[in-house]
Amino acid sequence: MPADVPALTVIVPAFNEADRIAAPLREIGAYLTAQDYGAEIVVVDDGSDDGTVEVVCSAAAGFAPAVRVLRCEVNWGKGHALKVGFAAARGEQILFTDADLSTPIEGAGRLLTALNEGADIAIGSRKAPGAEIAKHQPWYREQMGRIFTLIVRGLIADVSDATCGFKAFRAEVGRDLFSRVRVFDWSFDAEVLWIARQRGYRLAEVPVHWEDRAGTKVSLLADTLRSLLGLARIRFNAARGRYAAPHPAERAREVWSGGGTPLVPGAARTTTPADGSG
Repeated sequence: MPADVPALTVIVPAFNEADRIAAPLREIGAYLTAQDYGAEIVVVDDGSDDGTVEVVCSAAAGFAPAVRVLRCEVNWGKGHALKVGFAAARGEQILFTDADLSTPIEGAGRLLTALNEGADIAIGSRKAPGAEIAKHQPWYREQMGRIFTLIVRGLIADVSDATCGFKAFRAEVGRDLFSRVRVFDWSFDAEVLWIARQRGYRLAEVPVHWEDRAGTKVSLLADTLRSLLGLARIRFNAARGRYAAPHPAERAREVWSGGGTPLVPGAARTTTPADGSG
């Protein structure tokens, strides 16, 4: 493996996470520092207006793993932030996690083991045998997630937990999948699974430890309706062959890399195309 290619990239999508991202980011940094492989962290700021970028750069100062911060000027949605992150990732394996670390980063080992044993994609599951829920979501959110997963199982892919924000990919597989993503809201998980099934990728479900964290930005009514519409859009796009080729994303600016001086969000920097096309 070339010296400049890390074994793992951890992508953290973030939107207005200034109040809670610092501690999880330090946990990720400490975990990766303790491993015997090279790693990088890519934080994608999805148009935050609360100083998330500055908090991330401050928290990551002095990290042993390389840290890169990419910024989208507009809040496009988590699916788009990950699309940007996967295009920029340099690791041989790529894992994404929610900014609040509802699933502890220590669970990464199980997902990476599944990849090393032959899976192309390893998805964390709160429903698979062996999963542990330390603190449940409010009842209404659990029901919303359960109904969404039932619909996904019927229309998209037969998995026990479509929406857990802890998934790992062989790099070439992850870049291929996210280059084709078109739905950027909560239903992007289902879209990725749909494309993966259509392209014949091998998928493994891995039980995880999970606990609800305060500060969710999920809106019960709005996001439920948006997600149902998203599932319809996935089938519509598929019927018209729209997943046959990559779909470009908006451009994102790299505002900090490594241990240098963080740039302010509006500073000049070479723009990185989110689809990796140059």
